Amino acid sequence: LKWVVPSISASGDDEQHGSTVLADIALLQALSKRAHFGKFVAESKYRSDPEGYQRLVDAGDADGVMELLTNSVVEARVLRRARIKASTYGREPLMTQLPIEKADQISDSANFVAAAAASAVASAFQAIDQSDDFQGKVDPAIVQDIYEKFIIPLTKDVEVDYLFRRCGRDPPSEYAPDRMSKDTLPDLREDFCITLPQV
Repeated sequence: LKWVVPSISASGDDEQHGSTVLADIALLQALSKRAHFGKFVAESKYRSDPEGYQRLVDAGDADGVMELLTNSVVEARVLRRARIKASTYGREPLMTQLPIEKADQISDSANFVAAAAASAVASAFQAIDQSDDFQGKVDPAIVQDIYEKFIIPLTKDVEVDYLFRRCGRDPPSEYAPDRMSKDTLPDLREDFCITLPQV
């Protein structure tokens, strides 16, 4: 809340509280679904090296499990894909910017497909460009940062938890399923100025 919301939205109150809550619920559900897909990924990784994971889990080596399941190449691809998708969100397709006389020349489907592919490639190159000159609704670098600092680590935490349970042991407390709520509750109280009643 402290860095995501301010980095993707303007400050102030648009008085759309109901719509905001519905959007927040949809976002939290999507994040949960995305993070929990990590269980399927973890099962696949387990099947590729069951002895390796079992040995690390039996030794209580959560860091070793995290290292074994980490695939930096795939993570880099996910980050690049997130950046590219964010760069096209809320933007006019490049093909709509063609002059009318050029658009009329793209009459057959093969030319249209070629022009659409070229437009997509141009958008991807703009997304990969590390410059600060973006023209979308959300800065692609911020979306990439959210994936790198929050979504991927959360998914990997779910994977470690799953792999420990898959190997017959409870995960260490730093990977327990209720860890995030315990870790963030004090911050949420501070962010929302919540005073919890004394019981």
